[in-house]
Amino acid sequence: MKKIYLLCSLVFLMACQTQQEKTFTKAESLLRTTCDYLWNKQHTDGGWHSEYHGILRGGQAYTPFILHALLEVPDSIYQKPEDKVQKGLQFIRANLTKQGILGVKDPDIVEYPNYATAYALRVLYKYGDRTKDGSMIKKMQQYLVNQQFVEARGIVPEHLGYGAWGFGETNLLKGYVGHLDLSNTRRVLQALRETGYKDAKLYQAAQRFLHIVQRHPADKRPQPNIDTTTQKATFYDGGFYYSPIILATNKAKQAPATDKYHAYFRSYATATCDGVLSLIASGRPLTSEEVTAAKKWLLKYSSLDRPDGIPADDNEQWDTVMIYYHLMVRAEAYYALQHQGDWPAKMTTFLLQNQQKNGSFSNPHGARNKEDDPYLASTCAVVVLMSGLK
Repeated sequence: MKKIYLLCSLVFLMACQTQQEKTFTKAESLLRTTCDYLWNKQHTDGGWHSEYHGILRGGQAYTPFILHALLEVPDSIYQKPEDKVQKGLQFIRANLTKQGILGVKDPDIVEYPNYATAYALRVLYKYGDRTKDGSMIKKMQQYLVNQQFVEARGIVPEHLGYGAWGFGETNLLKGYVGHLDLSNTRRVLQALRETGYKDAKLYQAAQRFLHIVQRHPADKRPQPNIDTTTQKATFYDGGFYYSPIILATNKAKQAPATDKYHAYFRSYATATCDGVLSLIASGRPLTSEEVTAAKKWLLKYSSLDRPDGIPADDNEQWDTVMIYYHLMVRAEAYYALQHQGDWPAKMTTFLLQNQQKNGSFSNPHGARNKEDDPYLASTCAVVVLMSGLK
């Protein structure tokens, strides 16, 4: 018995020594310090609660987003604290409604229910307990399915928002869409696809919406905010804009009409990244015309320090507001598109130059997109680094 004990002790000591002696790359070391920062900011209730933005103080939207990013990091790079993992999972479970909705527990503040529920679904499906969470996972799926703007909600195929998802307002009447955008649509599509939801009609309806925000020639519906009495073409460059309904949210603004083209909402990088990821999640293959056109746009407009397509001289300066979100979605898109190149190294260099001493990141100009909050910007950095290391 003494020999067995000594042998086990020796194996344990050797394993610890191997972990200590492992040499990490720059990207891995950067990832480890960012993970350290985020795990240390987890509250005792298992959630992450914003100290910058009131709408996110409840932790229902932040927690699944942050937890999903941290859990994707392999133990070979960062050993996850199991007690904190379980606390995070329990926070999600405790804040879900009986209907499978996350983000509506606080009667006074609605925390992005579709966004929050989509990330929570991905987390519980992949990292939760299938026996314990199986019933709730089905409810979460069904909630997200019911949130799609289709006939069941009084939205006909001719509507520009048909097939999309929005914010998840709790008081929308049948036939109304409220806030509707590409970002929420992408997150829901990915959550449903990753958790095995297979209804072809749902994905086909989503593709109809994606055609609108890509301004695809195959879709004959008039684009928003144009003069339909004139006979002109719809401009198509493979890129995406954000929303055909909430027009003020399109960061690249509208290009004026020309002799050949109608006025149109310009393509820009963050929307195009979310768009191509949505196409893939909806079932469009990498070789499809829509995906290859979007990839071509991203490779043509490939700046990493700012999202291309947004006018630099715009008074709202959205090109400086969405620095970390842009890096994150571009990294996710490049990975999904199987794009090779030196983008991981370039993104790592950018992050190395901008990391704070405590391991966090933040964008002082990013308040409108909440990038001034180090919880958000640091999580974006984790996703960037993981996309480059996969």
